[in-house]
Amino acid sequence: MDARPARGGGTVPEGTVQKAQKIIPVPTLHFSEGSLAGRVVRLDRDLGTLGRREDNPYVVPDPRVSRVHAEIRREASAVIITDLGSAAGTTVNGDTLEGPRVLQHGDKVGFGPVTAIFEDPAAASQREDETVVFDVPKVETGPHLSPRQQQVLELMAEGMTNSEIGEQLGVTERTVKAYAQELYDKLGVRNRAGAVAEAGKLGLL
Repeated sequence: MDARPARGGGTVPEGTVQKAQKIIPVPTLHFSEGSLAGRVVRLDRDLGTLGRREDNPYVVPDPRVSRVHAEIRREASAVIITDLGSAAGTTVNGDTLEGPRVLQHGDKVGFGPVTAIFEDPAAASQREDETVVFDVPKVETGPHLSPRQQQVLELMAEGMTNSEIGEQLGVTERTVKAYAQELYDKLGVRNRAGAVAEAGKLGLL
């Protein structure tokens, strides 16, 4: 059997099919303002800081961004952002961060006045693959919750602690607290008891 050169040296017998390397898409931040227009930051690390200083894993060269502005952490399928005491603050969809926040596909993230759109290819692909089934129109009775927020809410209603919820979902307790805070904000409450009670009134449980 004839042979042909193989990538990286050696030969591959004719007729042999080489497997293409699978490219795994990663979440990104897309900037569109001023000198940063068109800049795409790939969030390809489990843990990294973002800022204007060159030794940050995620560099945003703008004087309005702090030297070390925010921390971005990937945990399972979640991307979590935390402000690191930056001068101008970090926002998500206009809300100033006071703790960790789980980013959702399409969120507008602000590093002071510098903004970017968070894109998660996995979430976008999942939405495109979903089959739309037309049925009797459903009247929205409460705020929209993401699938993971709904899971956390239901486990809260079962009386699980943050640690137990984290173990159930395969995430850390810190991540569960971030989801819980998002629930409190959406439901307009201050604690888990209030969240469960309000969710019951709105038909979310």
